[in-house]
Amino acid sequence: MVEGIEALLALERTGTISEAAAQLRLTQSAVTKRIQALSDEVRFKIIEPDGRRVRLTAKGQALLDKARPLISELKNLRHIQVENEMNQFSIGISDSIASSWGPRLLRLAQKKEKNLELNIHVHRSTLVEENVKLGRYHLGLCVSPQNENQLITELISEEPLVLLHNKFDPESESKNLITIEPNSATWKVTSEKILKHPKFKNFDFIYVESFSAIVQMVKEGFGHGLVPIGVALTMGAPKKSVQLLLPQIKREIKLISRKNISLLPSVQSFIKSLKETSKELF
Repeated sequence: MVEGIEALLALERTGTISEAAAQLRLTQSAVTKRIQALSDEVRFKIIEPDGRRVRLTAKGQALLDKARPLISELKNLRHIQVENEMNQFSIGISDSIASSWGPRLLRLAQKKEKNLELNIHVHRSTLVEENVKLGRYHLGLCVSPQNENQLITELISEEPLVLLHNKFDPESESKNLITIEPNSATWKVTSEKILKHPKFKNFDFIYVESFSAIVQMVKEGFGHGLVPIGVALTMGAPKKSVQLLLPQIKREIKLISRKNISLLPSVQSFIKSLKETSKELF
């Protein structure tokens, strides 16, 4: 029956026995015999002439609609063994993570996974999440503002946001606070704490689209800045100008993936290595 349904699927896509045969890499006779055997088994006519082409009967279409998800599941079963042996993955990384401690985290974690290969892409967190959701990337390392039903998330680390003093001068009295723009994933997960933090009660907020731009603007005297600690230290901000906030404001860094990818043994092992390595970095 399965072979007959696969032949019927090809016929639905192509409209002719000859094109269906070419797609399945079979002879026209073989395709015809499979469809006839299926028709004999279900005991009703499943195809009929349509000019020079062939179309499914109403009963044939109903049969195919019911069988389609089952065929899809059977195909997935065929690939389970191959997937379990996967060791090469595409991974999207948030730009602020990629421009600070992210590459080092991946390199150290990858060392613990002997055969793991990563194809790295860098975007903003929202695009990383979208690409993983659409199946363009296997994995994503980013700030994920919400729990998506389509995605599995694993908390890898919590990165503190720090205050950079204007002109890198702890004595500066500027009342401007330069921070990341409201559409960013980091702002979405930290904005409530930022806006309620006593430190920023009387500050005027300036929003920009890049954490690295914030550091440069702070350096040139446009105001204080609020950035992830990894960005501040990577860009060479003097330690005296970096102030940890009390109470702390942190953003959660997550590894995201679709369910079928998250369950792979190689991914489970990689997640464990990422978590262990992140403790060494922070």
